[in-house]
Amino acid sequence: MTMRWKLFKPFVSLFLLALAVVGNPLVALSADGKIHLISAENPGGLLEIKNDDVVGAYPTFFGEASNRSGVSIDYRIVPWMRAVKETEHSDNLLLFPFTRNEERENRFNWITPLKDEPICFSSVNAGVDTLEDARKLKRVLVWRGSSHESFLEKNGFGNLITVANVDKVIQILKASPDAAWFSACDQLHFLFDQESYGISAKVGTPVTNEAIWLVSGKSLVPKPELNKFVQAIDTLRKKKFLEKLLNEVAK
Repeated sequence: MTMRWKLFKPFVSLFLLALAVVGNPLVALSADGKIHLISAENPGGLLEIKNDDVVGAYPTFFGEASNRSGVSIDYRIVPWMRAVKETEHSDNLLLFPFTRNEERENRFNWITPLKDEPICFSSVNAGVDTLEDARKLKRVLVWRGSSHESFLEKNGFGNLITVANVDKVIQILKASPDAAWFSACDQLHFLFDQESYGISAKVGTPVTNEAIWLVSGKSLVPKPELNKFVQAIDTLRKKKFLEKLLNEVAK
């Protein structure tokens, strides 16, 4: 019996090891050596799916980081709120582009900033260049649950209307000249073609800046590949590589 066990024992050990790998998702998910990026489609040259390929300024940026670091990447493109939820409860997804606020702060790991982004008021009336200009308006539109909403609430704004899609932004701006949209300054260009929507809005002077981040859920499985990838991103950020790509798209 002892001799049989000695012969059988190595096979039992191999079986238990295989069972641990299959049954433990943390091991299985960290074994492919890839960086898994998740976001939503962002039209206008930022992030789009064309011919089954992910293209735009952000994929070009991350593709360069991948080449420099030697780390492979892939994408999961889903509606934005789903992307946020999946990231929060995942151990291997990296979400972009994301901004910080108090409600989000402890729910995510803030991996690395991608760039600094100026924030402006856009309106169909005269340019809204300051917070005081915006306080006088009947409505100020802001993305629901965003850092922009938190910023305006902290500054005592009581005329906020939260929106979840571009169509709502266009509808209110067209119907109400006494309204402005508070968002990244370049979103007016990237998110919709004004002429096709019959709207002519003006972007005011930046009133604040915020960092755009790459984030993960709190249970992210550490990988050596992630450190290499982040180092490459940091190098590109110092060179303002993403800003240059976005400027090219905006031309």
